[in-house]
Amino acid sequence: MVRAFLFILFKLCIIVIFFDGNIVVVASEAAPVESNKGTDTDTDTDTSSCSEPDAHEEANHNAVSTPWAFMQAFSKLGTSWNHVIGEYISVVKGADGVDLKGDVHAQDMKSGLLMLQLMVREAASVSKDDELAWSFHTTPLEEFGKTINHVLLAFLRWSIVDKSTQDDESCQLIGGINDNPLSESADAKHEINVSKAFRRLTSYIHWMRSVSSDLMEPLTFESITPSLSTFSIHIAHDSCGRLIWWVNLGKTDLSAFKSQSPRETTRMFVWVAHLLFLDEGAQTKGLIVVDDMSAIGFYDYMTMLPIQVGISVDRFLISVTPLKAKNVVLMHLPKWAEIGYGLLSWFLTKKMKSRVTIVAKGQERETLDKVAGGIEFIPADFGTVEGGLKTDIIAQLHDVQH
Repeated sequence: MVRAFLFILFKLCIIVIFFDGNIVVVASEAAPVESNKGTDTDTDTDTSSCSEPDAHEEANHNAVSTPWAFMQAFSKLGTSWNHVIGEYISVVKGADGVDLKGDVHAQDMKSGLLMLQLMVREAASVSKDDELAWSFHTTPLEEFGKTINHVLLAFLRWSIVDKSTQDDESCQLIGGINDNPLSESADAKHEINVSKAFRRLTSYIHWMRSVSSDLMEPLTFESITPSLSTFSIHIAHDSCGRLIWWVNLGKTDLSAFKSQSPRETTRMFVWVAHLLFLDEGAQTKGLIVVDDMSAIGFYDYMTMLPIQVGISVDRFLISVTPLKAKNVVLMHLPKWAEIGYGLLSWFLTKKMKSRVTIVAKGQERETLDKVAGGIEFIPADFGTVEGGLKTDIIAQLHDVQH
């Protein structure tokens, strides 16, 4: 979001991305085991509410001020630090997938697509239930003007090994771009692991089937607008053509967000996730997540969703969708989030840490310029920064004020 070990850090009950705390994805550099774990069983949505402590008992912003208090605070949410971190480690293990001996590879997108189509047809032929699941009947294809082949191409592009570095001269912005050529012609040579793409796609099919009851009603912008309107996000491209998911918790209506049903929240994030991973810029250049946490209180943050709903959504964004985050940018971190990062930094590799940018106070404008490529790519009134971007992809697609 990513987007991905940072998800453990902030226990993003809400997302994102990509977007890593409230973000979608910071790519894990560990050698994870790609599996379908969590797609049929682990992602079942728990519709029970998180137990929220009395606001008068503890000040939301000051209740978690030490590492010990941070770990103990989860007991007030009806869970434990050990349980939460264990769940998220299981999620993060699937972030990057794994290359296995005997995997089938293709050298170009055209042949890779033909091979993946064959694998899909074979999987669909197993049973009537499989035939329905592999028909992508709950995927919002019409909503985004896409076909099944567009979905397959997204997973093929995800499977390409990203050998890019921060020093890539083609994009000097923080995070760089994917080493993933845009061309899909027969002579454009890639190392596409079709088997790996199919494993990820299978996880996607299983997860979508696990929430199919929530997706019986067609997933459209109109149907998710009430939920989306409570959550302050912008989605736009930067000067390098990457997709940036801007999340502004300071302007999110937390009361309205918490009052909606788990079904409404799940539908919203599924819609947003498809908007992200079906975007060509996100597939070929990469995803950046910028999250202004606005010094949000620990309990306000952790009770935005029931814990199991949050884990289910996180699993979808981190280890199911074909999203690759180049960097996650965090602004205005509250004390509890700084403590959480300190605890978890012991587990982060050097490269994982390099994909997280924590913005120092007073450096918001300068840092966001280096992230997006100029004031014209930063949303107007984002946090303490007065950007020049007056619209975003959602508003352009649906001709609305956003």
